[in-house]
Amino acid sequence: MILVDSNFFIALMNDKDQYHEKAKKLANDIMKENNKIVSLLMVSEAIASIAKRKNGEIANKLYNVIVDNFEIYYPKKEDIEESMELVLKYGGNLSLADCLAIQIMKKRKIINIFSFDDDFDRVSGIIRIH
Repeated sequence: MILVDSNFFIALMNDKDQYHEKAKKLANDIMKENNKIVSLLMVSEAIASIAKRKNGEIANKLYNVIVDNFEIYYPKKEDIEESMELVLKYGGNLSLADCLAIQIMKKRKIINIFSFDDDFDRVSGIIRIH
């Protein structure tokens, strides 16, 4: 199982993003994976970013790709509370969405994350694929 970060989706859909070409190359590898997960917070980040940078229609296409191909993790209150503890642990250098991703990975015993965010490199036990 792999977790996919919002910045992958943003880079893939935005041809002006600095990681666009890398995202296009990684897309096939990601889609070949049988078990892919993304948190609701990351879906929200990706959709909001693409709607703003491109338009709502492209954001809707992205949403449909995510819904059709990825498990979406819907956090509970305790997930958010545990994630906030990680926000504090990492001194605010990781966002709530990133900390939720870490929580999901720990709970599901996932070690790989597709992300261009090098902040994940400071978390032991996680391998960032970029």
